[in-house]
Amino acid sequence: MKRLTTLTLGAVLAALCQAPSAAPDPVQVPPSTITITFKQEGVSVDATFNKFTAAIDYDPAKPTAASAQFTIDIASFDLGTPEYNKEVLKPEWFNAGKYPTATFVSSSLKAVSPGVLEATGKLTIRDKTQEIHFPVSVKDTGKLRSYDGVVHINRTAFDVGTGEWKATDIVADDVAIKVHAVANLKN
Repeated sequence: MKRLTTLTLGAVLAALCQAPSAAPDPVQVPPSTITITFKQEGVSVDATFNKFTAAIDYDPAKPTAASAQFTIDIASFDLGTPEYNKEVLKPEWFNAGKYPTATFVSSSLKAVSPGVLEATGKLTIRDKTQEIHFPVSVKDTGKLRSYDGVVHINRTAFDVGTGEWKATDIVADDVAIKVHAVANLKN
């Protein structure tokens, strides 16, 4: 039986809890990514986090023992333009100087159907923490395992966009966070 013990994501995106003591599995970077999608003035905008770490401990035979943790380097946020990248790191947005990371730590990963888990855990952005739930597709292809999930959050619940930017008429409140993590399986 194949067992994925630890997934470490470096140079692409996301962070973890209770990492096992076994050696980490090599991560395929790329294609592992963390992207976000939001609307600005009604137009869909995509951005990425270029640096993150993550660990996932998952055995399909023991899904209730699974855990996941992601840590995102906020300063690696990339909207594709240096001026915008600088702007979103300011106190009105992410306040990266005071809150340099965002984290997700799972409290449970439950199998809900073949190849699909329900992830539950705490998401912390800035100094705000909320419990979130979202489906994660798990797929083994040869010696690789991929995890794909999307969670929708309200940016204002995490104080991302304060002062004049708290209004949602220019930058919408709904943000989709998409995670695609790929690692080698151990035999």
